[in-house]
Amino acid sequence: MKKEHMIFNGTEENELITVAVTCYNIEKYIGRCLDSVLAQTYRNLEVIVVDDGSTDGSGAICDSYQEKDKRVRVIHAGNGGPGLARNRAMEAAGGSFIGFVDGDDYIEPQMYALMLEGIIRTGADLAVCRHHSLSVDDPVQVCAAGEDHLPAEADVTELSRDELLTCLIEEDEHYPIRNAVWNKLYRMELISSFRLPDQMYYEDILFTMKLMAQAHQACFIDMPLYNYIIDRKDSIMNQGMNRGILTDQIPAYRAKDAYLQSIGRQDLVDTHDYLVYKKLLLLYTEARRSHSSLKKADMGELARVIRGAGERFTAIYSCRIADPHQKFRMQLFLKSPVLYDMFMDVNDGVIIPLRQRLHAIYRK
Repeated sequence: MKKEHMIFNGTEENELITVAVTCYNIEKYIGRCLDSVLAQTYRNLEVIVVDDGSTDGSGAICDSYQEKDKRVRVIHAGNGGPGLARNRAMEAAGGSFIGFVDGDDYIEPQMYALMLEGIIRTGADLAVCRHHSLSVDDPVQVCAAGEDHLPAEADVTELSRDELLTCLIEEDEHYPIRNAVWNKLYRMELISSFRLPDQMYYEDILFTMKLMAQAHQACFIDMPLYNYIIDRKDSIMNQGMNRGILTDQIPAYRAKDAYLQSIGRQDLVDTHDYLVYKKLLLLYTEARRSHSSLKKADMGELARVIRGAGERFTAIYSCRIADPHQKFRMQLFLKSPVLYDMFMDVNDGVIIPLRQRLHAIYRK
């Protein structure tokens, strides 16, 4: 890793950036998103908006932006999910670089200027930035197009392919690469031969990892430039325990393991499985405490998947980031889900609140 403090002075607008925006039934939010894209300080953009079969007023709003800004092009398509919508945008893209924005999120005015300059100055294949996780009720402050901006400063870290993959799989908090496509800007030659899978949920899990494995180098810009909305009630990613976890997410994780094995990174397979089983145990507890009519079925299917940890227990819980507490929880579950449930209830209802009270007392 090579880290430096970089002062961004702005780069010449010789390169066309394609910004792919996906839109499905988000008439409350799509205007805010497109305003933030069109307010970018880097002006040489083409904005391809894919209306993924919206049944509300989203499509008409997108068309209105196409009429007032020649950089905007709208594609109306049948509802096929975010993966197919992004594929359509990639096929229509004419830029040398491409970024993705979800239509209910919004971006900071200097996002693509800083990311492009980072790529050019480091020779990277892609740039990654931090993001803000926001509520729909949080105030929005998007600068108007053409507004003056001072040069920005940020720590920029160059990551090799192996470092990039390791940060991605280990979910490193210092370099939050994420499976998502939206906090990145890619060189088109890196991404042009890839397509997202045809599925409704978690379509970017395997896609992102394969891209990371093909990149020679990336740059991480330590500045939150993307605003990710986490609690929109009608979002497909905010519906609690959805069937997509079982039908799409877990198969994507298995495919991810297979790909990592194929490139000789068994160490990352073990780490990835450790984190997957950690999440599945939490999902099992959430399902048990829910009031869903599918509660028992969800618990049964999750328990079946979690028991798979027993086949590779030693390797998984010997990985570099393994926590003994997580190992104990899995041992308890494999021995008896009932004992695991009792432990979690005591832990969440008694132990954690007690620790919080003691911590508050010692801080006084």
